[in-house]
Amino acid sequence: MEIEEITPSPRDVLIAHLLTPPLFIVLAVFMLLAVAGSVINPLHEATDELRHYRFVQHLVQLHRLPVQGEMPCQAQGHHPPLFYALGALATFWIYTEREVCAEPTTNPFWQYRYWEVGRDNKNLYLHGADEAFPWHGEALAAHLVRFVNILIGAGTVLLTWLLARVIWPERPYLALGSVAFVAFNPMFVFMSGAINNDVIAAFSGTAVLFACVVLVKSPTGLSRRWGLVLGGLYTLALMSKFSLAVVVVLMVVSVTYVAWQRKQWRLWLEVAVLAGLVTAVLAGWWFARNQMLYGEPTGFERLTELWGARNPADSWGLAIHELPYTWTSLWGRFGYGQIPLPESVYLGLRWLVGIGLLGLAVPFLRRQWHELRPAAMPLFLLALDVALLFAVLFNYLLVSPAGAMGRFFFPALPALAILAFYGWSRWVDWIWGDRRLEIGDSPISILAWIVNVIMALLTAVALFGFLRPAYAQPPEFAANARVPNPTNAQFDAFVNLRGYELSAPAVQPGDELTVRLYWEVTGQPPGNYLLFAHLMNENGLMIAQRDTHPGLGNFPSSQWQVGDRFVDTIRLHMPETMYAPDAATLSIGLYAPDAYRLGITAADGSGLGDALPLGSVALHPAPGDVPNPLSQNFNDQMRLVGYDYNNRVLRPGDVLAVTLYWQAAAPLDQDYEAAVALCDVPCPDWLGPRVTAVTPLMPPTSTLTPGQIISNTMLLSLPGDLSPGAYLIHVALIDPVTKEPQNVLAADGHILDDRLLLAQIRIIE
Repeated sequence: MEIEEITPSPRDVLIAHLLTPPLFIVLAVFMLLAVAGSVINPLHEATDELRHYRFVQHLVQLHRLPVQGEMPCQAQGHHPPLFYALGALATFWIYTEREVCAEPTTNPFWQYRYWEVGRDNKNLYLHGADEAFPWHGEALAAHLVRFVNILIGAGTVLLTWLLARVIWPERPYLALGSVAFVAFNPMFVFMSGAINNDVIAAFSGTAVLFACVVLVKSPTGLSRRWGLVLGGLYTLALMSKFSLAVVVVLMVVSVTYVAWQRKQWRLWLEVAVLAGLVTAVLAGWWFARNQMLYGEPTGFERLTELWGARNPADSWGLAIHELPYTWTSLWGRFGYGQIPLPESVYLGLRWLVGIGLLGLAVPFLRRQWHELRPAAMPLFLLALDVALLFAVLFNYLLVSPAGAMGRFFFPALPALAILAFYGWSRWVDWIWGDRRLEIGDSPISILAWIVNVIMALLTAVALFGFLRPAYAQPPEFAANARVPNPTNAQFDAFVNLRGYELSAPAVQPGDELTVRLYWEVTGQPPGNYLLFAHLMNENGLMIAQRDTHPGLGNFPSSQWQVGDRFVDTIRLHMPETMYAPDAATLSIGLYAPDAYRLGITAADGSGLGDALPLGSVALHPAPGDVPNPLSQNFNDQMRLVGYDYNNRVLRPGDVLAVTLYWQAAAPLDQDYEAAVALCDVPCPDWLGPRVTAVTPLMPPTSTLTPGQIISNTMLLSLPGDLSPGAYLIHVALIDPVTKEPQNVLAADGHILDDRLLLAQIRIIE
């Protein structure tokens, strides 16, 4: 008796792909990490989260869509409303107690050395007890919207798994390995636990790609049903984020490929018409609204009017320069980019993904093209998806100052992940062949688990080792603890400095001086006081300074309670142009913003003024053969390797002699000029002051050999009516033809400024 072979239905195949323990494990760990990241991350610290949240609240409180430029605050009113409608449905019942445009208290120091890994003033806003668990009001609403986004992120992980399973149904570990780059991408996990529309863009873009891959692998080809499916999914994409309009190319390519393969050109037309009609019916209203409000269907022109724009013709170099930052922010730059991971992490991920992508060439290197044939068209669609979304991202870099954000590439992240891990599988198959390991699994299955574990650990370390410390309050100390340098200085009635500690007795240019302050709160402050630390020499010239909220922004004085004891750690960075040898005194104090300083008293009640000296610090020059050695690169043409003054304390009418030591960085065909200028601290405009000297460098720079050092002394005659005070000295290298100052370049090549600020001088009466 002949037994009829039963072919499983697509539904049965889909269920089989879903009911698998590895997928459950990945989704569970992703959810745990995303929820943890959401709890760790204070409200509105993620990029643009406050503006996205305002869109949700606009729907909840005002019951209508926002109009660009209508609100007195910035909101993401240019985005399609799908994500925000979901957030509103989840939170409409919560009374947040705040208006749509409510603005949290901003931390003015949040960009302090933003490129550094660490925890120094990484918070954009000051956060209080109203955000603590159990949540209520705005905190509850925001966290519920975040949880909606976590579910959408989990959906993206699920689609990535299904996409790889559909392409290689007999190789499930390709799906497991691929999904690691999405589920355990630190930035994707972080953004899934925040309020934004980039995660839903990843979900909807991947849904379109998944449908296209299913279509090209379908044994039945086209049917009218595909017009409804593709139209619905394209609507989902357009209502998530307009940048996904480009995925229509994937739909056209996949439908055309199937029609060509099966000669279904009539169905091609029917599918195209149906998809267009469905999209027009479901999404057309949004573009019609934009046309009526802004005069064009996307609303992008109005966006550029409000937020600013670049001229694409002038932005190519800048866009290319921003690509490395975009790469790092694809994997993990939390907040607004001011909480980076160590550079080694980005480098390791670059190698991991890069080697995987190179593995796609292995079948060609081995001349085994047949290995690619079964998955050739799906792989092409994946590569096309990556190319299309990269083109969108690069175009945004050309037109927007805010374009360097890797999250804009999230819709193509699943495709990139699958391509990268499939490339790794090609390397493993080539090196290992068909041999099995002793445990019976194939090497690629072991690699898939290893990649998941590595990426999951990386995400955990990123969240708990870098994100959490960035927002942590300062450490406490016990009431009976022994503190270094006992001080017992009382700042008004609010706080007592029990002791302090300096990290070093001497510093050089570029060094970091750390001071630890042991505070005990003795009274409830009426508001937020700021802390200053000044390193000044005996002439009152500022060497280095810091201003910050206590706790490096995470423990403002408005949150203090009587009896709190904490250790504040303040860093002062010595400028590269610090004048040495010298000696300076470190003093600290507290002050009300734009107002008064707190008075300080000793234990016996005697007054100590409003700035407490802590200790002396010796200033030593950097090693070198010229005064004040340094190495400042002026456009790869000349380096300023040292400088000197004839005096740092002068009177009106005196002559300031500034000696500059220059080194040729390359063979030069121009005779550059040097400009020196004096202006008031903080010197906002270069060459703005009236005390300026511009002279050609001698001997002429065109005669110098690379490495040759010359010195030039420039004289600044100080006017007789020059006001007493501290002044900075500007130095610039001037192009003799264009008369434009040359850019000062950092070690990695990025532009710092077109001038260099040297140490202060003081004018006395």
